[in-house]
Amino acid sequence: MIRKLLAIAIAAPLIAYAQKPPQQVEVNVQKTSLSRDQEMQIGKQFAAQVEREMEVVRNPEVESWLNQIGQRLAKTPEANAYPYYFKLVNDDSINAFALPGGPMYVHTGLLKAADSEGEVAGVLAHEMSHVALRHGAAQIGKQQTYGTLFGLIGLAAGALTTDKNGNCGLVCQITQVGTGLGANSVLMKFSRGYERDADLNGARMMASAGYDPIQLPKFFEKLESSQGTTSEPRGLALWMSSHPGTGSRIQYVSDDIRFYPQRSYIAGTGNFSRIKQLMASIPPPKVQPGKLIQPKDNAQARSNIPAGYKDYPANGFSIAYPSAWQAGQPQPGSSLYIVPQGGALSNDNSGVELLAGAMIDYYVPQAGAASVKLAASTQEFIAGLAKGDPNLKAERSVAVTVGGKQALRTRITTKTSYTQEPAQVVYLFTVTRDAGLWYLVLGIQPSQLSAFDPIVKQMVASVQFPN
Repeated sequence: MIRKLLAIAIAAPLIAYAQKPPQQVEVNVQKTSLSRDQEMQIGKQFAAQVEREMEVVRNPEVESWLNQIGQRLAKTPEANAYPYYFKLVNDDSINAFALPGGPMYVHTGLLKAADSEGEVAGVLAHEMSHVALRHGAAQIGKQQTYGTLFGLIGLAAGALTTDKNGNCGLVCQITQVGTGLGANSVLMKFSRGYERDADLNGARMMASAGYDPIQLPKFFEKLESSQGTTSEPRGLALWMSSHPGTGSRIQYVSDDIRFYPQRSYIAGTGNFSRIKQLMASIPPPKVQPGKLIQPKDNAQARSNIPAGYKDYPANGFSIAYPSAWQAGQPQPGSSLYIVPQGGALSNDNSGVELLAGAMIDYYVPQAGAASVKLAASTQEFIAGLAKGDPNLKAERSVAVTVGGKQALRTRITTKTSYTQEPAQVVYLFTVTRDAGLWYLVLGIQPSQLSAFDPIVKQMVASVQFPN
């Protein structure tokens, strides 16, 4: 009898445990040291970079369609009340990404690969969930300090001087922390746990907005199943590298759907077939200036670089510069600066002022890149600079050769914030390229010209274009 009672006593809690009702998986907003305002500021900074490096499709019909879907999702509780907006970029890889604070970009390749509006809504909901759950902000918050975030991809610490008050500003604290826009950056690559949470939150967001939530995992698993086959959609590897597998997405989303209120999923614009037609008519993407000044992936430094110099092989050009100088972008999407210690100054508007050294970028004429003409575009560029600088005086441009191309050299004088010697001499070199007017600015104080001129000649002589 005692043994029987003991067996009953042991079995009772096991029975109770087995009968415990299943619980919905909890998805949490991540804790981060960044405020929402800081998060949105970061997103704004990187949005500027995206739109200099990628071609945004200016099509009101497509933009309206994307925002109609996106804003329907954004009104749900799961979206966490961020100011989302949605743009299409011309890129045939299957991808989409949302930046901290709400900017979101959808690749044309994704819309070409989707078979329904619900699949597109699923991808938007998944990416929006990374924002809503503060995944990017949490990963950024783990980096050294907030002050490093605006030097994300370039200049070494100490390359810039302090601001006018003697404080080390944002661009003064630059360090390479891996916060760029590459597939492996902290803004783009999330852990399996974050991916699973984005799936679950995205499915809940879809259901709240009236879209069938099962479309989210089905589309993801459709992409996964096509990887490695002869029919693999173009650019699928990019999607897979930034969206790691998390087990059976269909299974765990289906388990989660059991907890949703019963409703009919009837949301839709009815315009998907029209959008697919528009995708087929979009021409191949154009190379954007912001991409051309970025370092070229896996590039090898040229072997003919002079002693005491190092190479900067970019996507649109290569240039050699003194080994003691630092090269990089002080802000996402900014110009390329190549400067000696103390060669640039962070100003009150979070911009950068060149005191000594070089700056490289592309100028797109008002009529567009296709209209670039060497003389006319150079004069238009200088006139624009003069409007913002009453001290600027430009001499007559002289024909030269840069990188084997016809070029112009213009000597300019102006003034800087450098109190010890505010006068500055600038050599402006301009070359016509497909993406716009390529320009190289080399500036120095007049007292340093004799030592600076040989550097100018060496850097200009080292310029090389890919074609």
